Amino acid sequence: MPTCGHCSLEIPVSTAYCPRCGTPNPESPTLPTPTSGAQITEHIPADELKQRLQAALGQDLVVQGELGEGGFAVVFAVEDRKLSRRIAVKVLRPELTVSRSTVQRFVREAKAAAGLSHPHILPIFFVGEGEGLVYFGMPLVEGETLESLLSREKRLREPEVTRIGAEIAEALAEAHRNGLVHRDVKPANVLLQGPTRRVLVADFGIAKAAAGSGEKLTGTGVVIGSPHYMSPEQAAGSGDVDHRSDVYSLGVVLWQMLAGALPFDAADSQDVLMQHITRPLPPLRKRRKDVSPRLTQTVERCCAKLAGDRFQSAADLGLALRTGVAPAAPRRLALARPSRGMLIALAGALVLGVAILLVPARTSPPPNADTEVASAATAAPAAPPSAAPALAVLPFDVNITGDTAQWSRHAARSLATTMLERFGVATVDFNQLLGQWTAQHRTLSAPLDSNAAFAYRMSANQVVMGSIFEAGRQVRVAADIYDTRTIKRIGHGEQNGSPDNLIALLDRLAGSVAVALCHQPEFNPHSLCFDAPAHPRAPVTVTLPLEFADSQPAFYVLVSREGVASDPRPKNALPGFVILAAARALTAVAYAPARKRGAAVEAWSVVSVTLRAPPASALSVSKTCDAPTTSLQNPQQTCWDARATPMAPPQVAVPPSCAASPGPAMLLVHVSPRGETLGMPTVTGRSKCAKFDQTAAALMADMRYSPARKSGQPVAAWLILLVRPSP
Repeated sequence: MPTCGHCSLEIPVSTAYCPRCGTPNPESPTLPTPTSGAQITEHIPADELKQRLQAALGQDLVVQGELGEGGFAVVFAVEDRKLSRRIAVKVLRPELTVSRSTVQRFVREAKAAAGLSHPHILPIFFVGEGEGLVYFGMPLVEGETLESLLSREKRLREPEVTRIGAEIAEALAEAHRNGLVHRDVKPANVLLQGPTRRVLVADFGIAKAAAGSGEKLTGTGVVIGSPHYMSPEQAAGSGDVDHRSDVYSLGVVLWQMLAGALPFDAADSQDVLMQHITRPLPPLRKRRKDVSPRLTQTVERCCAKLAGDRFQSAADLGLALRTGVAPAAPRRLALARPSRGMLIALAGALVLGVAILLVPARTSPPPNADTEVASAATAAPAAPPSAAPALAVLPFDVNITGDTAQWSRHAARSLATTMLERFGVATVDFNQLLGQWTAQHRTLSAPLDSNAAFAYRMSANQVVMGSIFEAGRQVRVAADIYDTRTIKRIGHGEQNGSPDNLIALLDRLAGSVAVALCHQPEFNPHSLCFDAPAHPRAPVTVTLPLEFADSQPAFYVLVSREGVASDPRPKNALPGFVILAAARALTAVAYAPARKRGAAVEAWSVVSVTLRAPPASALSVSKTCDAPTTSLQNPQQTCWDARATPMAPPQVAVPPSCAASPGPAMLLVHVSPRGETLGMPTVTGRSKCAKFDQTAAALMADMRYSPARKSGQPVAAWLILLVRPSP
């Protein structure tokens, strides 16, 4: 069995491209030929490539030897005789420059990157082409790549991670300000210079040039680039890729530096891309428990599935990594209308084998069939899952006659104890908090964001900062409640009275704080919000594909006095389509509202949603593998062991009647055991030009395919193709 010349993975002879990195397999008899008359460039041996580069550079630049290679290029060390220095020259792989338009695109992107000037961006000295090669010169950096560092050390210390991450983010921010999106942020493109490991980010714009060349999707549907670091919208082939895609990729790099492994990995790059689109980010602290909550939250926000839920700029991410304080995240309702980018991402999930939105009308359940409705008499209130500590009470700021230090600690301990024992509000253990407070030599005069960050590191979502001070002959006790994630005040309470009644004043202050927390979903229910909690009048059950079944995710739901639910929010990260399906079910059932002193009141409720598998009868092999939805999903590997693939890149020339570049079209194709199409492919995702869609369907019907296989035998199977305009 041959091995990939780039990543050394063993690949079958019949596979046209490496499933891990996308490098063409020169031994494959099915290696496709580009359209538009372009000639496929054979793999060039290193010695021949060196000779051709030397001929292109001329006598003033002497090629000395190969330094390394990657998915896009080979790097050579070169001596600059005129300036008496050594530089690096990167030569793009000839197989990526098979047409004149592609060469021009690479040169244009390299020139744009050469205009960037920043301490953490690797500068470009020159861009050139000749001898059939495209190349550009850069400084020869003494050091190593972040990739080589991670291969050796696996995990990095948290301060090193935040420094490297911040420097990468600052480099990306400079590029974004100049309208340039990197699109291939990964450890191999991060150079660490010298003993201080100063960050230099390389290869701006090259991935965009390769993607725009029309050869992005290979014959096996593998994306040329770095699937392990791609954002969901980039993995789905969306045209809505902007600077926030780089933020996602950097989040994956941060996760890898901390965990010592990749968050999403599989032998097949299509499976990796599917995980980016559909699966939540694995909990970082399960892999490494000593990571601070603040940094954990930063990484999770970077890797949000929806671009609108991430840091909205690389500059904001860099600031969060430098200071530990992040700008407030945009509030997004779970039932908001999905953006075009999200719809494309969900459609992209289909490309990768996830069956969504393709259920034929005759087999689709009715709109409310996902929700099982039982009689109200048999429905019991859902027991809220146990919550982690969510409220921290810091030592009080005291300005009264007497032992202020003692009162500072006593007031905070008293408030924390009352919140827990009387109102059932989960709080951070005060003795543990005080120990950390003292060990870090913290003071009450510290800035608000610093104290909020301290509370967040203690696993608190909210923090109480209290004060006691004299007001004439009376004493005033007050407390402000802040969200540790947004640094916004969410409540305030105060009590005035005689200094002799200070203990009673603190007791009443606890009640004021508890009432303020009624508007925070993670603290509700507790006894001051209602006497009886809100609950659904029937169990909430949703039917989903097998891999998501047999679990009970919990959601916060705001229930009105009329028993109508709104604003469902998942307690933990879930795939987008799971959230949408559960949200629809949660808002479809009727609720018994919460009650206080016999009257109905608005309140948050914690509701568990049961995810169930389809009925067993629906999973019989004869029915399952005939339906496109379940065949694509391939439940329990009943339909195929290896999916069907086209024998050539799914590309179509743009018809003259199309006014502009139409973008990709998505087709549903039924492939026979002989590799022929069974019927005309169906357009499931339209481009911007109807004529292009029609042409794509006609040409893909005549395409030859490598059939799906089960137990070594060819079988019929469904396939989703993303057909792109040829260059």
